[in-house]
Order: sequence, then C-alpha cells, then structure tokens
Amino acid sequence: MKKFLMLLGLLPLMAAAQAPAPAPYAKRWPLVLSGEQAGAYRVVLAPEVYATTAWPDLRDVDVLDAHGKPVAAALFGPEQPTALPARRIVVPWFPLPASMQDAGTSSRVSAQFGENGRIVRIEADTGAATGAGPSRAFLVDLSGIRDRAEALEFTWDTGTPREASYRVEGSHDLQAWDVVQDRVTLVELQRGAQRLLRDDVPIQSGLRYVRFVPLDASPALPIREVRVRLDAVHLQQAVQWSELQGKRVSEQGVDAFIYENTGRHPVAFADLAMEDYAVGEWTLESRDATDAPWRLRAGPWVAYRVGGDRPSASPAQPLASEPARDRYWRLRNRSALPDQVPTLRLGYRPEVMVFLAQGTPPYALVAGSATARRAVVPMPALVDALRRDRGEDWQPAPAYLSPASALAGDAALIAPPTPRDWKTWLLWGLLVLGAALVAAFAFSLLRSRPPA
Repeated sequence: MKKFLMLLGLLPLMAAAQAPAPAPYAKRWPLVLSGEQAGAYRVVLAPEVYATTAWPDLRDVDVLDAHGKPVAAALFGPEQPTALPARRIVVPWFPLPASMQDAGTSSRVSAQFGENGRIVRIEADTGAATGAGPSRAFLVDLSGIRDRAEALEFTWDTGTPREASYRVEGSHDLQAWDVVQDRVTLVELQRGAQRLLRDDVPIQSGLRYVRFVPLDASPALPIREVRVRLDAVHLQQAVQWSELQGKRVSEQGVDAFIYENTGRHPVAFADLAMEDYAVGEWTLESRDATDAPWRLRAGPWVAYRVGGDRPSASPAQPLASEPARDRYWRLRNRSALPDQVPTLRLGYRPEVMVFLAQGTPPYALVAGSATARRAVVPMPALVDALRRDRGEDWQPAPAYLSPASALAGDAALIAPPTPRDWKTWLLWGLLVLGAALVAAFAFSLLRSRPPA
C-alpha cells in the first residue's frame, strides 16, 4: 500500500517532466517600430517569411518579446479594416540648443541615440546640453519612418494668436544639412467666428531628420505633438509576384508543365512570361500534396503577346476561388504544348501581422516550426478598444522587418516523434495493480474462511 501511494505522488512530477518545451523556430526577424507608445503595430510579411513557414495557414508565424514570450498577434489580409495602414504617425521632436536660435547660424548638432537608432538627447556641437527655457528652433526625428512621408502636422496649445516663420532643413546623418524650404509659416489667427490655421508643412520623402530654424523673433511654438502624414497612394498594397520555373511532365496521358512554389503565398493572380506566347487556351490547376487531386484555379484563358509599335499582352488572370497557398501548380494547354517552358508568375498581396505592444520590447517576428501554433486572440475587438481611446482615425503604427537571423534552422521544420504517453500507461498500470490487489485480498479471504 505504501508503494501504491508513492506512485500516486510521483504522477505530478512525471507530468511536469513531460511538459512540452517552448517551440523552436527556424528564423527570427527583429522588428523596428516606427514610433513608441503606439499601443499596436502592423508588419507586412516579406517573401522570406512565406518561404520559411511550415504550415499552409501560417500558424507558426508569431511575434515574441525580448524574453521570447509571445504577444497578442493575429494575421489579416491587407484589405481588412484591422490591418489598414495608418495615415498619420506620431514622431519624436526635440528643442535645439540656444546656438541654433538665430537664422544665420550654421552650427552642427550632435545626438545621443538609443535602440533602433532613435534620438534620445540633442546636444550642441560644443557638447553643452540644451539650455533651460523655451527654445524656438526644434528638430523632428523621422528615422523610424520607412514609408513615403508627405507632410508634418503640428499640434500646439490653442487659444493664443501666433505666427512663426521657419527655414526648413533636412539631413540624413545630422551633420550635412540641405535647405528643404526657404520659408514656411505656421499660423493660428482668430477674429470672431473666423479662424485661420496652418499647422502642417510639406516635406520631401526620404529624410531622416528635419529641423526648423526660426526666421523671426516670434515666441517659441508650444508644441504638444508632431505627426508625419504619409502618402496615401504609396500606402496602397501593390501586388507582388513570385516567378516559378517549371518542367514538362506526362501524367496518365496528360502533357503539362509542373511548377513547385517555395512559399506559402496567398496566390490570387496568375500570369505567364515567355518571349512569345503559344496560341492556345491555358488552364491552371494546383494541389498541396503529390497524392492530392488537382483543383482548377484559373482558365481556360488565351495568353498572348503582341509586339510592334504598340506592344500589348494578355492581362493577369484572377483565381476563380479564394487565394490558394498550394505547393504544386500544373499548367495545361488545350492544344500541343510549346517547346519553351513558360515562366509561371503567381501574384499575391502580402498579408499583415497585427500585434499589441505587450511584454518587454524589442519585438521579433518568428516563423518556421513544426510544433508551434499562434494563440487565437480577438484582435479586431482589441484594436477597436484602442481606437476609442486614441481617436477614430487611429490605426496600428507600422513596424518593419530587419534582416533575418537563423534560430533552429531546418531542424525546427521536422516534426518530433510522438512521445510516449507515460502518464496514461502509468494510470493503466496502477488500475491493473489495484485490481490485482483487490483480487488477491478476496482470494485470501476465501482461503481463511472457517469451516461450516
């Protein structure tokens, strides 16, 4: 009986020993955030992510914090409301030292940088820290923005008429500065019910730093927030293409070209690329395993290319069904196949991973695991809750993928052998042992029964 109780006490310890370890991933992409305190971010998946994932539904694509713990994240199509890009992003700004107050000053500034290259402190070229009191010159840090900027928008304390003129300068390294605009004026004037307000400044795209040098003796602008407005046309998600090289095969009397896609792209369009399209009707099919049946995806359609003074070509064909992530694709022609194998172009719009700023930054996107599965979270409801706090036009801020680094590599894509369920076997053993003890006890009672 004591041995029986000891085995029962070992069950929790054995269960803890069999608890699964954190799932390994093949690759890791550090994330660069466009701004701090955004609450939520969106990152567009790169082709390398699609080529690393092990599952058609991208269940092994996740976001981890600095300690390797997953944060709340969900995958969306680029057209879904939760994943739409933000048009305006809050960016950091800094008052400049007193040496930069005069319009004719050409002094350089130096900066102390934190993580991801962001400015955390501005100093004059003499090494003196920024002086106390209001500063009229200021610098805007755009180093975290990789999208095409259109303008800077300012928010300041309202109620006081003001007018301030600046010379706008841009730089890529805080050392060499170029004049972007000779003179801009920020204005807030009011007369009765009429109000004149100009709180934005158009800027060139590609600048990392923008500084405003005062051209008059107006008081310092009481700035509360600076936002960069992004180009709406540039934010539209363009179709990306994956080009596949095929080979001629004959299966069950059917001649076709077979292609293998190396990534799990959400394919929505198909096109052909060759020097001269062969006349005929093409049909495109796909499947995810070599023993699965083929499914019709596009066609039949006539692909053509016409040269001359006004060259033209057939348009890309949309898939007849929802976007497909199949691994194998088959191209057939109703007539005889041409000698040249055409290049199959598969078009897709990259998906967006939206995640919350939980845990400890910096964050990283991981992919490629045979055992990992991203947790299911109600991300649309979470984003709506943040939008109610931050404004109706708020959207998750962009985050950008840095170059990938290998973690477990291809070993993470191999499913581990099914572990033996020691707990179940032990419970069955204990039940059999208990039944044997009960039978032995009953047999001993029968043997010790007194004679009639």
